[in-house]
Amino acid sequence: MERPSSNRICPACGEQVQENWKFCPACETSLKQLVCPQCANPVKENWKRCPECEARLFCNSCGRRMAPGYSTCPDCQPARPEPAKSKSPEVFVEPVTGMEFVQVPAGTFMMGDTFGEGIDNEKPVHEVHLDSFYIGKYPVTQGQWKTLISENPSHFKGEMLPVEQVTRKDVMLFIDRLNESNKGQYTFLLPSEAQWEYAARSGGKEEMYSGSNVADLVAWYDENSDGMTHPVGTKAPNGLGIYDMSGNVWEWCLDTFRSDAYRRLQKKNPLCMDGGPDWVIRGGSWNIDAWSVRCARRFSFPGDYYAPGLGFRLVAIISTHQQPSTRNQ
Repeated sequence: MERPSSNRICPACGEQVQENWKFCPACETSLKQLVCPQCANPVKENWKRCPECEARLFCNSCGRRMAPGYSTCPDCQPARPEPAKSKSPEVFVEPVTGMEFVQVPAGTFMMGDTFGEGIDNEKPVHEVHLDSFYIGKYPVTQGQWKTLISENPSHFKGEMLPVEQVTRKDVMLFIDRLNESNKGQYTFLLPSEAQWEYAARSGGKEEMYSGSNVADLVAWYDENSDGMTHPVGTKAPNGLGIYDMSGNVWEWCLDTFRSDAYRRLQKKNPLCMDGGPDWVIRGGSWNIDAWSVRCARRFSFPGDYYAPGLGFRLVAIISTHQQPSTRNQ
């Protein structure tokens, strides 16, 4: 029998094989080419994640290789019936700056490192219940900032770029002026850490990044940002229509930072205000890796710290007796 006319060889024993053969006749090694279940690019047997799209190649729970088209293991997490489609969340437009706020429905979710990718301060994964709230559709932009404060502290300049290089004191000054301008009709503040993560994960869904398990789709980070911030809303939104909660700029939260917060706080509407020296920031930024722009990632800075990768977004408190200007997305 003539040897096959092919340049392909068996990766295990070096036997020359044909392209259409399913296994090596010499050593019986499978010749089926492994590909990523999400982007279909070739991957190697021992790789745990795809270097192209960052999709997981093996299930964390059972260790099986992920099936094509699945981002979660169909054996461990069987497909559930699609829920009935609901109307788009309401968007409240703040009248002074034009900031848009998306209504986040009340709900219960498992907060923390549900993917097993993080560090101790993201654990334990724990149940949290939140009342409904409104959160900024985008980080506060430089154009919105200048509506109330003439000096723009940002390193990268642009009306639609997120404002950055803001200390916590700077942020509180902006909030005070915004509240004064609205004359008590609406109240604005930073989101709690729990509100931030719940909103980032499209209302508590199991998402690695805000709206996707693929960072490139929703986040500006070190591998795609070209070393700068980008106009808000230029990546895909999450499931609630909120943008840039992964990457672009870190965002100040209302909580003081404790590494053991998840072991200490109450289940409903948790908030840590222990008076520690550092404050929580979430979301990651344009100058750090994909791991650091995960929804579960917790970090902190002193209140007087500022950087070109540090900004904020706000929560709006709207009384049920008020009738704000709202619209559906």
